[in-house]
Amino acid sequence: MKRLYYVTQDLDDAEMISKEVHDKGIDDHHFFVVCRDRKGIKTHHLHGSHTLEGTSIVSSRKRAYLLGGVVLGLGIIALTLFSHLFDAAPALPIFLLLAVALLTTFLVNVVGRSFDGYLMGIFDQHLNRGEVVIIIDVARHQAESVEAILDRHPKAHFIADCSNFGSAIPD
Repeated sequence: MKRLYYVTQDLDDAEMISKEVHDKGIDDHHFFVVCRDRKGIKTHHLHGSHTLEGTSIVSSRKRAYLLGGVVLGLGIIALTLFSHLFDAAPALPIFLLLAVALLTTFLVNVVGRSFDGYLMGIFDQHLNRGEVVIIIDVARHQAESVEAILDRHPKAHFIADCSNFGSAIPD
């Protein structure tokens, strides 16, 4: 799935966009609004929050940890099955695992924090101006039609897109 981030001026526009994308098959579990106006989110019947910090919507570090763990596991399995490296030094897999895990953790923290901080900074700029951030999860085959709807909408402005793997929209 693909995650799309848009911004609009107010909750009326967000509600209109919500209706348009719901008509295209996007349900409330795939449409999320972030706005500082907590009461407005409820009165406009939108699925959302007044803060991003309490959600796991932006979580590139989590995705990187999952990917790193899978790659690390596959690498160790491949070395075990296709080489005689571990026959000569039985403790080598443990040391190799620890070394790669430490390096991966360091890199994920640096890169993940940087990307998460970048996105959160962009969102905070818009939220501090009183704007509404719209987050939509779409299947790859829906992405083009949903993007076309939002491109035609005069008050919706594209911010970013990414994968939603490992960071579900909260209930």
